[in-house]
Amino acid sequence: MRRSVRGLNSIKVVTKKDGRQYKYRRVGSQLVALPDLPEHHPDFIAAYVAAGAVQPKPRHREGTISALCAAYLSSHEYRRMADSTRAVWRRTLDRISNDRGTAFVVDLRPDHLRKDIRALTPGAAQNRLKAWRSILKFAVEEGMIPADPSVGVKAQRGEVKPHRQWTWAELSKFREHWPLEAPERIAFEVIFWTGARCVDAVRLGWQRVDDDGWLSYVQVKTGGPATCPISVLPDWASTMEADQALFLASVPRDRLIWITTQTGKPRSVKGLSQWMSAAASSAGLPSDCTAHGLRKARAAALAEAGATASQIGAWTGHASLSEIAHYTRQADQKGVLGAKRERESGNTIAQFPKKP
Repeated sequence: MRRSVRGLNSIKVVTKKDGRQYKYRRVGSQLVALPDLPEHHPDFIAAYVAAGAVQPKPRHREGTISALCAAYLSSHEYRRMADSTRAVWRRTLDRISNDRGTAFVVDLRPDHLRKDIRALTPGAAQNRLKAWRSILKFAVEEGMIPADPSVGVKAQRGEVKPHRQWTWAELSKFREHWPLEAPERIAFEVIFWTGARCVDAVRLGWQRVDDDGWLSYVQVKTGGPATCPISVLPDWASTMEADQALFLASVPRDRLIWITTQTGKPRSVKGLSQWMSAAASSAGLPSDCTAHGLRKARAAALAEAGATASQIGAWTGHASLSEIAHYTRQADQKGVLGAKRERESGNTIAQFPKKP
């Protein structure tokens, strides 16, 4: 019985759905087709040897936009981004490389960039222009071009619709529809109470709660810390006792991770977001009731409860005052003013005497 010839490395076998197999030899970044023969067959060995003599094609021609995109993806600036941000930037740069990659960077002019973003939606155009500016700034710093052609180029501004904050009526309607033990309700209470993004919420559980009853974690998107009370409650947050009680009544005690699938596995970030939107629709809520809208609702609830900007930032993980202002803009202004007054004065404001 013949044995397979040893030493045939870099062979890739692709099996189609119908069972057919295709064999290739990997040469650099390309695949060279091999005959459908046993590896010990003389013709297969001859084809294998011939494939090894094929000169690898350069992946990116020097000086092109595709080469610039590849260089930027290997840069420190790109590597220091959060994983989720890197994924978005890679997709954007891959599209730029596919659409404009064969052109040379030194030939780029402002009107080329305007033409590139003109056919995109306002939001997509803004993101594309940000990517162009980043890689062209990198090109200037690396000495590839003398000046940045993106300077002065502006994308068309359209109406930006941020995630809408849930109303108290919508929060109550969701709770009325989904019972405490339902997976949808558990995810709802976790996201609403912690104010965590979906990318963080999928990782939260009892393993991150310390002996004093505080939940602490490092955010995936920003790398910054976030901390919120679980079994304790600060004095200033006493008006949120009902929300805390519902959260504690819903989260399971028999597993570490709170938000899981039916099989007990943690949910994916994208899956959680879409699943929560579907759960809101099933409860009869508008299509713009999203998981991120619960995060905004928590920030607003904290403002209404009398939390300072620093306290809101520590709870939700926001690092800047502008971010906190953005998320609390829809807070109940009467609640905010009343809570602030009580916190600063101890609610000792004298009442006007009644008329006799």
